[in-house]
Amino acid sequence: MENTPLPENPFGKIALSCSGGGYRAASFHLGCMSYLNKIKLGAIPLLEHVKLISTVSGGSITGVVYAMMKQEGKSFDEIYQFLLERLTTIDLLHAGILRLNPDAAWPYTYKRKNLINAFALQYDQAFTNGASMEVFDEMKSHLEAVVFNCTEFNHALNFRFRNSGWRYSGNYYIRISPKQLREVKLSDVMASSSCFPGGFEPMCWPDDYVHEDAPNLKELADKNASAALSPVGIMDGGIYDNQGIDSILRYKEKSELPYFDLIILSDVASPDMKPFVPFSEQPKLGLRALTLKSIKERVEVTDKFGGIILWFLFALGLLLPFVLNMEGNWLAGVCWTIAGFSLLFLIIRGLLKKRIRTSLQWILSKIRDQIPAFYLKRLSLFNIEELSVHRAEPLLMDRITSLITLLSSVFLKVVRRLNYNRLYEEDAYQFRRLSTLIKCLSRSNLTKGSESGKVKDVSKDDANSKRKSGFFTGDYDTDVGLTIESVVNQAAAFGTTLWFTEQEQLDDVLKKLVATGQMTMCYNLIVYVEQLKQAKEEQYAKLDPTIRQRIDDLYIECMADWAVFRQNPMHLVQLKESIQKTV
Repeated sequence: MENTPLPENPFGKIALSCSGGGYRAASFHLGCMSYLNKIKLGAIPLLEHVKLISTVSGGSITGVVYAMMKQEGKSFDEIYQFLLERLTTIDLLHAGILRLNPDAAWPYTYKRKNLINAFALQYDQAFTNGASMEVFDEMKSHLEAVVFNCTEFNHALNFRFRNSGWRYSGNYYIRISPKQLREVKLSDVMASSSCFPGGFEPMCWPDDYVHEDAPNLKELADKNASAALSPVGIMDGGIYDNQGIDSILRYKEKSELPYFDLIILSDVASPDMKPFVPFSEQPKLGLRALTLKSIKERVEVTDKFGGIILWFLFALGLLLPFVLNMEGNWLAGVCWTIAGFSLLFLIIRGLLKKRIRTSLQWILSKIRDQIPAFYLKRLSLFNIEELSVHRAEPLLMDRITSLITLLSSVFLKVVRRLNYNRLYEEDAYQFRRLSTLIKCLSRSNLTKGSESGKVKDVSKDDANSKRKSGFFTGDYDTDVGLTIESVVNQAAAFGTTLWFTEQEQLDDVLKKLVATGQMTMCYNLIVYVEQLKQAKEEQYAKLDPTIRQRIDDLYIECMADWAVFRQNPMHLVQLKESIQKTV
């Protein structure tokens, strides 16, 4: 590792990954990209050196729109203002639910009427304006490749939508032909990349991607239907790789040296998670003192009592008019009506009891069939009827809570760590990686495990790999400060949603997320350049003088920007606002 050489041109070819994380990710990545566009390498914005964008979930909102609008010849400022306005004003959940109303128009033969397809229609209307993957037939900007990551549910593999320069889109088992790819709408790409489990149902390939101008996709859907082939479920790319690292490392992977001089990871995920808290047992009183046996006995008593009352009313209503000679009286009609309704309720009660009993027996038999005989025999030893609600509650709640935590956090953290390790444990990438994490500038992150207020090197597991710095003193309040800390904390606390609440809009959370991306990118560029300068055997001094001078100038510009950020973390956002108002 000590002998790992520097890239000949450390900022020559850059790959940028944009992680998942809803609007939090989309806004943070926009901030990272805006700083890359602001900073210059020579006379060219550093963003123009990005050759590949790999996006996941919420990151695909920013990545797809940026790549699409660059193909259309738009400037970064135009893209920035477009995304900022859309992210501020579009509440995808509100608009998506409106489309699901029974009276809402749904003029689609193949697209199922569900929430994820409703979101896709909103993406099409608000972000991509009907554009398809055809826009990437010929790359016209600084980008040579784009990849938007999803996960397919037939083989549990990454499912990628990529420009035509790659060998194929989809994956090894399910390949999308070029003519089919050209018809896939970018809105459907964004939706399938961001349909996270629990919040959405899977999109179905190819049926949910068919539209009025997609004859090849329609042909594929019809062919699969005639062959009785089920559609393939496509979901959030974060299930497989929430950082989009795998797609970057696989790009031209047969090269002797890594293809990219620098891989920038823009990531709003965190290695931390809320700890598991066991359910707190409540006193064995009231309902919690009941057992299944006592509940069953009470239900039987109540049912029996209810039956007696209905039979009594039936008999009373039927016989009372005769006993009291009321045959011609209106009261006789009332009595017979009561008798009729009582008989009706008795019949309904009998049918319901039979139906419920049959259904319960069917459900229990199905559950029993799924349990191996070995375990079934031992479970029969457990007297479940004597188990109180007080005792059953923690048994159930701890299992439910741990399962939710496993699905929503543990799996994602493990996958994140595995993908980061691929990049951070290979010697070849020692000077070819830069991580920009949303919590990077928080006090808890930079002072983790150290004396209060003292900046500590962050572990590999956090994927920051900070080194001793010539610019930063090691004191959090001096290097970062309370003004940055306040903005970063508010940004990092924002949840993984696809909307901003009214209060969050009032608090300018979106703009604080953008500013956090800008500041964090600036900070990490400074640290990265210092890593280059501290490389063994004076490798930095041996770089081409022109390249070295450009990096030195970039470093000085970053330091000057950092000094301004410390005074006003929002200054770049405010500067762009003032320019827009002037225009």
